[in-house]
Amino acid sequence: MAERVVLHVGLMKSGTSHLQARLAGAREGLASAGFLFPGASWRDQVNAVSDALGRRQRAHGEFEGVWERMVREIDDFDGTAVISMEFLAAAGADKLRDVVESFPSARVEAVLTVRDLGRTVPSMWQETLKNGRTWPWRDYVDGIRARSGPGEVFWREQDAVEVARKWADLIGTDAVTVVTLPRTAADPELLWHRFCEATGLPPDAAAPPESGNESLGAASALLMERLNHRVGDLAWPDYSRHVKFGVAKTILPRHRRDEPAIGFRTSRWVRRAAEEQQAGLLATGVRVVGDLTDLEPVAVPGESPDRIPVEAQLEAALHAIEELVRRNVRDDRRGAQQ
Repeated sequence: MAERVVLHVGLMKSGTSHLQARLAGAREGLASAGFLFPGASWRDQVNAVSDALGRRQRAHGEFEGVWERMVREIDDFDGTAVISMEFLAAAGADKLRDVVESFPSARVEAVLTVRDLGRTVPSMWQETLKNGRTWPWRDYVDGIRARSGPGEVFWREQDAVEVARKWADLIGTDAVTVVTLPRTAADPELLWHRFCEATGLPPDAAAPPESGNESLGAASALLMERLNHRVGDLAWPDYSRHVKFGVAKTILPRHRRDEPAIGFRTSRWVRRAAEEQQAGLLATGVRVVGDLTDLEPVAVPGESPDRIPVEAQLEAALHAIEELVRRNVRDDRRGAQQ
């Protein structure tokens, strides 16, 4: 029976894709070190947590009873289990209590990875576009500043202080750890080593993944905003397969080097929000791995999406169409050879 269950609860866009890919690709090495990353793939964890939290519309494939199956897999393991799923950050306390109470005989811990707001705001905007939202850039930023409209969604997922407090109330302050994301110029291995320190994982148990959740350029992000207006009637499974993963996460990132990045300046309100975040996390008393000064906002070089001409969006669209055509040709040729 598992002695510990470590829940990596996000936050979104805080290196989670990198950590999840690294954990998922090293199950044998983790197991030999006494750690279980449950499920046959990370997608199983998405489905299981979706089931536990009642977010089944976000699951892929079969989901009925998958949380119970994952709990049994963890119960059958003698060591530490690690689940990594960002839905565990924004969910309500009642749902999270059910998750914690699924492991009555194990010590449950929560790890929050937290990134500075300067890099988080543009990353979160493009992530909303990959998930079907249509918020214009300026409305999104203004909403975050006012904590209204899209800002309410942002802060529900990115209020690190509130998430830390919520988990501390559930499982105890001593069971919650905040891992700060290193600043841009830091050693790319530093986040992994900090995560290992927080969880007890041996750093050499998992090699770096080949790729992560690559970002979009500004023109491609605007293209996704336009596309979402046209395909908003698609059911989530269809959107997820053909738009999110078929276009936004595979095709458009390849065009990123040919277009400006989404630029974001650290205005006074961003710096003030970051100061409140650092002070609030310190006041919670939870363990911090890294340094809270890492959360001072970093300006992101690039162009404001408001300044991207329509011609650049057209170029991104042509890139996507070309890739889709070539993919279809390859699929047809493979089908003809079988």
